[in-house]
Amino acid sequence: MRNSGEIRLQKIVATVCATIFAAFSFLFVAFYQSPLLEMLYDHVATGKLEYDNYIVGAIISLTLTSVAMWLNKIARFQYEWTAMAYLPSALILAFVTDVDRSVFTGEGSLLAWSIIFLVGMLVYIFFAFVLQRVLFEKIKNMAMSANRILWRNMILFVLMFMLVGTLSNGEENIKREAELMSYYKRGDIAHAMKVGYKSLDTSPQLMAIRAYLLENAGMLGESLFEYPMTYGVRGLIVGIRQNSPLVPDSLFAILGEKPTEGEETLAFLSRAASADSATVAAKEYYLSALLLDRRLPEFKEKVFEYHADKAVDMLPKHYREALLLYSTLDDGYSLELESDTLFQQYDSLKRIEAEFDDILVRNNYVRKSFGRTYWWYFLYGR
Repeated sequence: MRNSGEIRLQKIVATVCATIFAAFSFLFVAFYQSPLLEMLYDHVATGKLEYDNYIVGAIISLTLTSVAMWLNKIARFQYEWTAMAYLPSALILAFVTDVDRSVFTGEGSLLAWSIIFLVGMLVYIFFAFVLQRVLFEKIKNMAMSANRILWRNMILFVLMFMLVGTLSNGEENIKREAELMSYYKRGDIAHAMKVGYKSLDTSPQLMAIRAYLLENAGMLGESLFEYPMTYGVRGLIVGIRQNSPLVPDSLFAILGEKPTEGEETLAFLSRAASADSATVAAKEYYLSALLLDRRLPEFKEKVFEYHADKAVDMLPKHYREALLLYSTLDDGYSLELESDTLFQQYDSLKRIEAEFDDILVRNNYVRKSFGRTYWWYFLYGR
C-alpha cells in the first residue's frame, strides 16, 4: 500500500501535468491556430455567432484535459509516466487544428488520421499495460525524486507537443489568408494589410484576397505591388469554386461578372471591364491585370480612358510608375508630372543598376530600395 507521501506526490505530479497540458492546449488553440479554427467556424457556422478565440481555446483545453484525466483512471499512468495519459488528447488536439483547404473543397481524407489514431491508441494501451504490470511493480517501493519525476514528464510533454505541431496544419499562407479575412470581417483593413507584409512568400489565394481587400479600400492601384506578385495575373482573382476563406461570389459581386469554366483571368477581366454596366472595381482589376501581364501600351490606353477626369499626378502610385516606365520604352510618349519626385526616384533606381554588374547583387540592391514598386515587378519580378 502506498504511503501518504507517495499519494501526495502523485497528486502534485498529476496537477502539474494537467496544468501544463491545459495551458499548452489553450495557447495553441486560442493564438497559434486561432485563424484556422475561425476559418473553419465561419465556413461551417456561416457566421451565426461571433467567433471568440478565448472561449474556444478554453472549451477545447478543458475538454481535452478532462478526457485525459478520465482515461487515466483506467490506464493509471503514474510518477514519471503521468504525461503519457495525455497522448490521446494530444492526438485529438492535432486533429482539430489540422484545418486545410479541404474544408472548402471537400477533398480531404480521414484515412491518414484513422491510421494515426489507431497507432496512437495502440501505443497508449501498450504503455499502460507494460507500466502497470511491470514497471510500477518494480518502482513502487523505490524512493522517488520529485525533481526526476517532473523533469521526465516535461520531456514526454515536449515530445508530445512537437508531435502536435507536426501533425496539425502549420502552413503559414493559409493562416495569413484566414487572418486577413478575420480582420476584414471586423472592419480593420489597416491590420489586415499588415499580415505577412514583410514576407516574400505568398500563395495565389493570399494574393487574390489581398487584391480584394485593397480594392474594397480603394487602394488597388496604390498598393498592390507592395506585396509579392509571384503568380502574376493568375493570382489576381479566385476560381469559381471556393478554395480559400474568400467566398468567390463576394469577389464576382463587385466585378459585376462571373468567369466561365476555363476562361483566362485576363480575358474575363477584359470582358467585365468592357460590359455596359462595368463596375469601377472591374476596371481597376483589369488595369491591375494589364500591369501584371506587363502590357503597358494597353494599360496606357485604358488608364486614360477610365480616369479621363483625373490629372496624371492624381493617379494611383503604381499607375504613375507604370506610365513613367512606359515613357522610357516608347519614344513617342512623354509623361508630364507637376512634381519631379517620381523621376528622381526612377533615376535613383537606374543609378543603382549601373553600379553593379553582378545580376544577383544588383537585384538585391534594387529590391532593397524599390521592391515595393511596379518598377521592381516589371524589371525583376517573375
